[in-house]
Amino acid sequence: PRPPTPSPSRLPGRPVGRHRPSAAMSADRRWPRIAVALASAAAAAMLPAAQAFYLPGMAPIQYDEGSVVDLKVNKLTSVKTQLPYAYYVLPYCQPDKVQDSVENLGEILVGDMIENSPYGIHMLKNMTCKVLCRKMLTTEQKDKFRSMIEDEYLVNWLVDNLPAATRYTRRGADTAFAYMNGFPVGIEKNGKYYVHNHVKLLLQYHASPYDYEGYRIVGFEVEPHSMVQAVRSDHDEPSGLAGMCHEGAARPLYDLDAHNDIVFTYDVLWLESEHRWASRWDNYLKMTGGQIHWFSILNSLMIMLFLSGMVAMILLRTLYRDITKYNELATAEEAAEETGWKLVHGDVFRKPRFSKLLAVSV
Repeated sequence: PRPPTPSPSRLPGRPVGRHRPSAAMSADRRWPRIAVALASAAAAAMLPAAQAFYLPGMAPIQYDEGSVVDLKVNKLTSVKTQLPYAYYVLPYCQPDKVQDSVENLGEILVGDMIENSPYGIHMLKNMTCKVLCRKMLTTEQKDKFRSMIEDEYLVNWLVDNLPAATRYTRRGADTAFAYMNGFPVGIEKNGKYYVHNHVKLLLQYHASPYDYEGYRIVGFEVEPHSMVQAVRSDHDEPSGLAGMCHEGAARPLYDLDAHNDIVFTYDVLWLESEHRWASRWDNYLKMTGGQIHWFSILNSLMIMLFLSGMVAMILLRTLYRDITKYNELATAEEAAEETGWKLVHGDVFRKPRFSKLLAVSV
């Protein structure tokens, strides 16, 4: 009969047990993996740094022609009061769902309240007298508008992380002008209140086909107007209304007391600019400073002094209690050392003179 073939584990010269590859074979197998890992790391290092992370306002955004440009609303602020309000506290037009925008650390520290808006803006698409909505006003809402106008509250908007600015021409100078952050809710004149229900959005863009594709937004200005618009039904419009705005000195202003409803409209005008994206904040350096909030500064100083005094008083009381307790413990220990058997503990183990005679006598 044919002898049985021995198993590999029983062959002569081969150890019994599980077969393990040698170190050279393991190194040969690991080398392709190491090479792939090094190649991947080199490819990741060659990618642009802007693709690794994005901070709002730190990296430019390119828009294609016709793409949507979001207009976000921020809190209502005033130089006369210290209390900001959310944008939709006033009866402005709201989107179907109001959503809070993701804010960076600076916006959180400043206390911004950025939300979305129903304004429809498209890149390089001009619009005239676009109706946003039409709302009926109650007595309470009219009183809210009057209060905001009296306190000189400003509306703050954002487009591509760029705040809206209003241009003002200085008196006596035709070419000199200044910028102000935001635009007023309305104006008060001769006891009448006029709400800015029409805005012209002036958006500036810069294009450089040799450097990048698309268009970058480098300016955002707002021209607020108060007017009475003529509207008609139009089912092709998202709001269902089409407006006719009459600009000029002869147009009627929107008197808050004379109307029970309000129509909000806007214009969009795109202008090409030579300013690059890196210098788009230069115009904001021309902004005029507002009224100094002396009350706020005094209030902050008083709160700081009060809190500092409370902290100092707590620390002094704590230190005084600890020092008193420490002194009491030290006095008790000293008293314990000076009384009782501790007074002679050093003499107990000392050998007396004539110790042998003392031992025989005892």
